[in-house]
Amino acid sequence: MRSTDARRSAHAVWRSPTEMNALETLFWRSENHPGMRSSMLGVLVLDRCPDWDRLVARHEWATRIVPRLRHRVLEPPMRLGRPFWVVDRTFDVRNHLRRVRLPTPGTTRQLLDFAQTAATAALAPERPLWEVTLVEGLDDGFDGKAAYLLKVHHSISDGIGVAQLITVLTDSPAEHDADPLLPPAPRPGPRSATALLAGRLGRQFTRPVLAAARAGRRARVPPPVRPRRWSPPSAHRITQWVAAFARATLVPPAPASPLLRERSRAVHFDAVDIPVRSLREAGKAGGGTMNDAFVAGLMGGFERYHHRFGLSLESVPLLVPISVRTRHDLPAGNRLASTRLAIPVAGLDAAERVAEVHRRIAAVRSRTTLQALDALSRPITPFPGPLIRFVFTQMFRGNDLIATNFPGVQAELRLAGARVLRASPFAPLLRGATSIALTTYRDTCRIGITLDTGAFTEPDVFVACLRESFAEIVALAPGRTASPMTA
Repeated sequence: MRSTDARRSAHAVWRSPTEMNALETLFWRSENHPGMRSSMLGVLVLDRCPDWDRLVARHEWATRIVPRLRHRVLEPPMRLGRPFWVVDRTFDVRNHLRRVRLPTPGTTRQLLDFAQTAATAALAPERPLWEVTLVEGLDDGFDGKAAYLLKVHHSISDGIGVAQLITVLTDSPAEHDADPLLPPAPRPGPRSATALLAGRLGRQFTRPVLAAARAGRRARVPPPVRPRRWSPPSAHRITQWVAAFARATLVPPAPASPLLRERSRAVHFDAVDIPVRSLREAGKAGGGTMNDAFVAGLMGGFERYHHRFGLSLESVPLLVPISVRTRHDLPAGNRLASTRLAIPVAGLDAAERVAEVHRRIAAVRSRTTLQALDALSRPITPFPGPLIRFVFTQMFRGNDLIATNFPGVQAELRLAGARVLRASPFAPLLRGATSIALTTYRDTCRIGITLDTGAFTEPDVFVACLRESFAEIVALAPGRTASPMTA
């Protein structure tokens, strides 16, 4: 997507909703439950330190192009229904930007250690749910001299939306170097939660009346064809739907690994780079897609890690977010479904693992699976917070892995004049032992690894196992041989 197109789409979609949808409400109201904090973090490595004043000005401009960045959460009285998005009347972009300097020597490991601490800190609930940190003093051994950390709460957007937001905050080298004109700031609306709730109830009351009036107008015109008679679904069909619903949302698909049983509040970040072409060709060679090759590489890493501890692993229970965007949806906001499944790993070589992942994921992309998360989210949002948190945490119980990927940006990006060298996504754990995200930047797949150190007591060993597994997967591509993955 071109940068200007992304900005128009972001401007159109991010300013339209006035309240959270059901899934976003669950993310927000589970925020303070242990292990359920749901902020996403993007780490951009830069070739030099951008000018601070220009960076601040760029974000001031972006908050006017994307007004959701100026919205804070306002809960209705007694939490009746979903929270509202309202313009923060005291908004100051400098409250959301800070700068720090790494101690000498400023290694990549020091950057990741800082990022993992920043990711787990709570966002201020009385302000818009995002923040930026410019990290100076980086010397990653290549060309990286600074880093830009963008932290966004999941109630604002999903991974695709955050990738789109980055295209708004950065600028393409093809664009004019001058600072863009500053649009007017969003005007605050009603500040009273009671008034907003009254307006919502009024709309809900008048909606059936308007629907009845429309139905009456349609009834005056005879239908062109005779409608089919409705018949209730069979007991078998209902049983199938309930089973698919349970598998997609609440029931763990396989026993969790005894090695990864423990949980803590400490996380460990790491990252792996793979050429896009290599992973895509490897997926095709194994009879699947690039995503299938990605998940198969994760499965191999899990098997190797357990083998290092003398354990045999039959299968891995995981949660896979699935985009439910259609061609009519604008590319922003939370448009997610998810499903839980188990992938067998024992006794499979790399090609068999890709084929098995392809078969398993294709089998769960049913209409029932894609509707299950929304069907569960909608009816529980009006209930008290403790019940919402209980149901939401059950949706993530027993997952050893959350595996997600989303398209990134093909064009080179610049941030206030600095060139973006690498972009790494780090997803929240949500009670999982690990959450691993893949995105692409230019010709590279960047895999961000978030580990719970209570589950993975040897995180460096697990990352080494992942690199070995992905080297084996990449070797499936024609003309390729196994080679170490880069960090």
